[in-house]
Formats: sequence, C-alpha cells, structure tokens
Amino acid sequence: SAASLAMPSGGGPSWKAAATTLALPGDARTVEDIPGLNINGSSEADFMGRKELPFAALNALVEQAAMRTNNHLVALMMDHYALGEHCLALRRFLLLGQGDFVESLLDMAGSELSRNASDVYRHQLQGVLDMAVRQTNAQFCSPDVLARLGVKLLQPSAGEKAWDIFLLDYAINSPLHVVFTPAALQKYDRAFAFLWRLRRVSHGLAGCWSQQMVLQRHLVSWLPKLRSRAPELRMEMRQTLHKCACLRNEIHHFVQNIQSYVMCEVLETSWAKLQRGWKKSLDLDQVIAEHQQYLSSLEEGAFLAPRTEPVLTAIIALLGLALEFTELHDQVCSSAFEAVEVLHSEPDGPMPFARSLAEGRAQIDQLGASFLARLQSLLRALEAQATLGQVSADLRFLICRLDFNGYYENKRPLR
Repeated sequence: SAASLAMPSGGGPSWKAAATTLALPGDARTVEDIPGLNINGSSEADFMGRKELPFAALNALVEQAAMRTNNHLVALMMDHYALGEHCLALRRFLLLGQGDFVESLLDMAGSELSRNASDVYRHQLQGVLDMAVRQTNAQFCSPDVLARLGVKLLQPSAGEKAWDIFLLDYAINSPLHVVFTPAALQKYDRAFAFLWRLRRVSHGLAGCWSQQMVLQRHLVSWLPKLRSRAPELRMEMRQTLHKCACLRNEIHHFVQNIQSYVMCEVLETSWAKLQRGWKKSLDLDQVIAEHQQYLSSLEEGAFLAPRTEPVLTAIIALLGLALEFTELHDQVCSSAFEAVEVLHSEPDGPMPFARSLAEGRAQIDQLGASFLARLQSLLRALEAQATLGQVSADLRFLICRLDFNGYYENKRPLR
C-alpha cells in the first residue's frame, strides 16, 4: 500500500500514532532496511515490535547525511581543487600583494604601457609578465597558478594610454567558478585598476626622488662654475629643484598613507576574516557567502562602493595630478642636466635654460595649488562620511594621518 498507519492493540485507529510514522514507496520501511540505526541510544530490538520508521529517526538520518555531504564538498573544494590557494593567488597578483613582483612588473612594463593604447598588444605584455614572474619570488608559485595568470586589455578609447586599459587576468574553470563568479571577478578587476594606479604613482614618485638625487650629486662638482658663470641660472635651478622636492614629499605623504590604509587596514584585515570564516564553514553556501563578504569589505574599504564614490573621485583626481607632477619633474631635471652639459662643453657659450626652469617652477606652483585644493576636497568628503557614521576607526585614523598637524585645515579659506 502507499501508506501504512499504525493500529493500536485496542483495534480502533489512532491518528496520534499514525502521525508519527509514514512509509512511502521505495523508502525504508523497517529498521532492517537501515543498517546501524541507533536513535537516542535505542537498539534495533526497540523497533522490532512496530517495524516502522519514525519521523524523528528519518529526520536525524537526513541531517546526518546532509552534514557528511556538505563537509565532504567543502573538503573537496579546499583540498582537491585548492580553493584557498587560488584565492591567495588572486590576492597576490590581482590585489598586488606580491610586492617584488609588482615592482618588477612596473619597471619592465613601464615603457610599453606608456605607448598609445591602440599600439599595444596582449602578447607583448604577456612576455613582460612572464619575465617579471621569473625574476621574482612569484616563480615559486605552483605551476597551475602561474599557468592561469595572464594579461587582459580593455577596449581602448581615443587618447588613452596602455596604462588605462591594462589588467591582470586569472583563468577560472569549473568548479571554482561557483565561488569566483563573473561578478566576483569584475570586483577583482576594479580593485586591481585602483591599486595599480596607486602603485604606479608610488613607483613614479620613487623614480623622481632617484632622478633628483643623481642631479644633486652631479651639480655639486659644477656648483663653483655655475656660481661664477651663471649666478641667475644657479639661483633659478636651486629654487626650482627645491619646489620639486617639497611638492614631491607632499604628494608622497598622501599616496603612502592611502596605500598603507588600503593594503594593511583593509586588505589584510579582510583576508584574515575570510580565513577565519572559511575554517568555520560547514557547507558550500557558507564558503560562497564568506567570499562575497570579503569582496564587499574590500569595496567598502578601498572606496569602490557606490556610497563612497565622492571619495574615490577625489582620490583619482589627486592621483592624476601626481602623474602630471612626475612628467613635469622629468622635464625640469632634463633642463637642469642639459644646462650642466652645455656648461661643460661650452664654458663661454650662452646659457638659455634659466627661462625654461622659471616656466617649470611656475607650472609646479600651479600644480601644487591644484593639489592643495583637491586634497582639501578629499578631506571634506571623508569628514562627511564620518559625520554620517559610515566609517570605521581605521578610516578616522586615516583622516588624522593625512592632516596630522592641521596644515590643510589652516589652509582652508574662511567662509
């Protein structure tokens, strides 16, 4: 029959007893059908009189089977398919956690990425990427991880440089795509674009410092000749280089604080929470949820979430000014080097570089004023977030570090 109702010994149907047992076609109907059944410490003999399977026993068995299946699935994803290793690879490469690899890639790809976007091809940058891997500790990653690492170029627009369309790519296949969904990978791409711009600016400022130190050492030996031969050029060169150094230090202070906040307070903290969450995960749904929470924390902390868009806009504008400064700094140093070379090759010749250095100093002053205004705008945007109670203690500390001595506060115009 399709259903079996338990009948009490008195003869009449007992609906209370019937509600506790139910057997369907194809289901286990007696305790003999389920080997090893042991509910609440009862032995098999306790059920022999009724020969039916209680609802409580069926529910417990289903829960046990589901728990074993979920544990096996999580272990399979973590161990056999190396979910944790691939997530670590995404952090190292797409989130720029592998510092030596990032610096090497910036050094070798800089000239190629400075070209127009339409003149750069993926296979060229792939070769540069492979070289950067071989020259750094990234070479010790597993062959499977390195085989998945590649280059992706966005569709170029008019006037864009290759810097603007360059992305690192990480190939994801089944079953990893259950966790690393296309939507999740898009978030990784957005985070990479922001962090890559930060590292590019930081790398460019370090190059400016190195270039100016070389120039300063070069000028030491020529200082007496400059003082007697072209005192106006010497004074102009000294003032211009001093302006460059001051503005470079100011921009470097801003960039290093933003980068330190994102990489340490945001990325490291979110990664630690993800690892703790995965260790406690009992099923695949929890694993996916923990990874989504990890990406959400990255978006919030790195100003990539919709509600922090004003902050991101202000930071991008400041980074753009920083890149303009690196280009202007190169021009100023080139003019200074040329002046010294002319003095060396033509001791009695004309020295027409004072005017170009003066123009460079005027451009630096203008750039410094724009940077000041943009940074004050950023501080106001951060303070507005704090007023709305939408920021953490780490972000409040970032606000304090950006203006630790009240310099930008005192520079604000009175209303």
